[in-house]
Parts: sequence; structure tokens; C-alpha cells
Amino acid sequence: MIVSSRSLVALGLGVIGAGLLVGPSLGQQEKSAKPAAPAPPVVGTVDVGAVLKGYEKVKVLSEEFKAAALAKQNELMKISSEAQQEAEMLQKMTPGSPDFKKHEDKITTLKAQMEAGREQAQRDFSLRESEMMATLYKEIQEWVAAIAKHRGMTYILKVSNDPIAANNPNAVFAAIEKSVVYADPRNDITRDVLFNMNRNYQANSGTKPKASTPATAGGNAAPAAN
Repeated sequence: MIVSSRSLVALGLGVIGAGLLVGPSLGQQEKSAKPAAPAPPVVGTVDVGAVLKGYEKVKVLSEEFKAAALAKQNELMKISSEAQQEAEMLQKMTPGSPDFKKHEDKITTLKAQMEAGREQAQRDFSLRESEMMATLYKEIQEWVAAIAKHRGMTYILKVSNDPIAANNPNAVFAAIEKSVVYADPRNDITRDVLFNMNRNYQANSGTKPKASTPATAGGNAAPAAN
């Protein structure tokens, strides 16, 4: 007799159900420690956008990114300039002549080289930007966790403290769609995270702290992130 797929599904669900029912009874036969009670929820907030804007490492990486992009752009511009020079020389030659054909082929090669270089640069810089942002966000996560544990918080919600621009409809609707409508600023750890990240970056990079670097809110300097 052929067993239908519906029967197999029903049989599978029956086995799962049996497992769910049997599991606790088997567990009761073993002597195990009573699970710890969950920690009471203490919610804080962080403005990730503000951290990225104020983190000195972001500024350094952005400058390096711009410099590399400019260098690549100059490299492509040289190829474009060479192709332009070849085109100007081509106009002075007799069509169909050996020299005409030579310079025409040169222009074709330069154009292909420039297009390939442009496409490769777009891929490379897109990947580089993605990797850079992933690294920065991981750092932020680690420091948010360190600050949260230091202050006894169990949950940190991402918020934006930027004022709503009434003349920007997109910003207004984006603000309306935010999950957090109000958060007590006393539980916002943005300044603590930013202060400690900059302090750690300055210590590791050998740069001196800026005189304008603000102290943490309430002096909550956290231990180093893991």
C-alpha cells in the first residue's frame, strides 16, 4: 500500500508531539540544577548614528577611503586623457591607413581598459565599504555590551536623537515609523559608548585625546570591551 505524503506528515507530527510530551518526564528522572531566574529587564538606548558621526576612527577611515578613491579616479582619468589624445591624433590621419588603424585599435583598447577599471573599482570600493561598516558596527556592538553590563542594563534599543525636520517629508515619516517613541535620556548610553570608543582608539593609535572630548555621562567609564 502506498503511504500518502499527508500520512507521513501526520506521523511526523505525532512523533514530535510524543517527544515534547516525553521530554519533561525523562528530565524529571534526572537530578539537575534549577534554572536561574531571568534577570529583570533594564532597558537602555543608544544612537548608533551619533556614535558613527563622533567616532574618530570613522573619520580616519573615511579619509583613507576618499584618498584611495581619488587615487583610482586619477588613474582612470589618465587612461581617459590618453584615449582623448589618441582620438585627436586620429582626426589628423588618413582613414584606412596603417597608422590610422594602429591608433584606432589603441583607442579601443584604452576604452575597454577604462571601463574594466571603472567596474572593478566599483566592486572593490563597494566591498571595502561594506567590510569597513561591518567592522565598525561590530566594535559598536562590543562597546554597547560592555557599557550595558557596566550599568546593569539587559536590553539596549537603537534610537535616533536627531531632531525631526518638518520640511523633510521622508524624515518625518521615518520618525513616525520608529519603534521607540520615548526613552528616558538618563538611560541613554550614547555618550558613554562614544567616549570609551574614542578613548580606546586614541590609546591604541597613539593619538592624544582632544581637549574638547566630553566626559562620560555621570562618569560612567566602562571596562575595555572584549
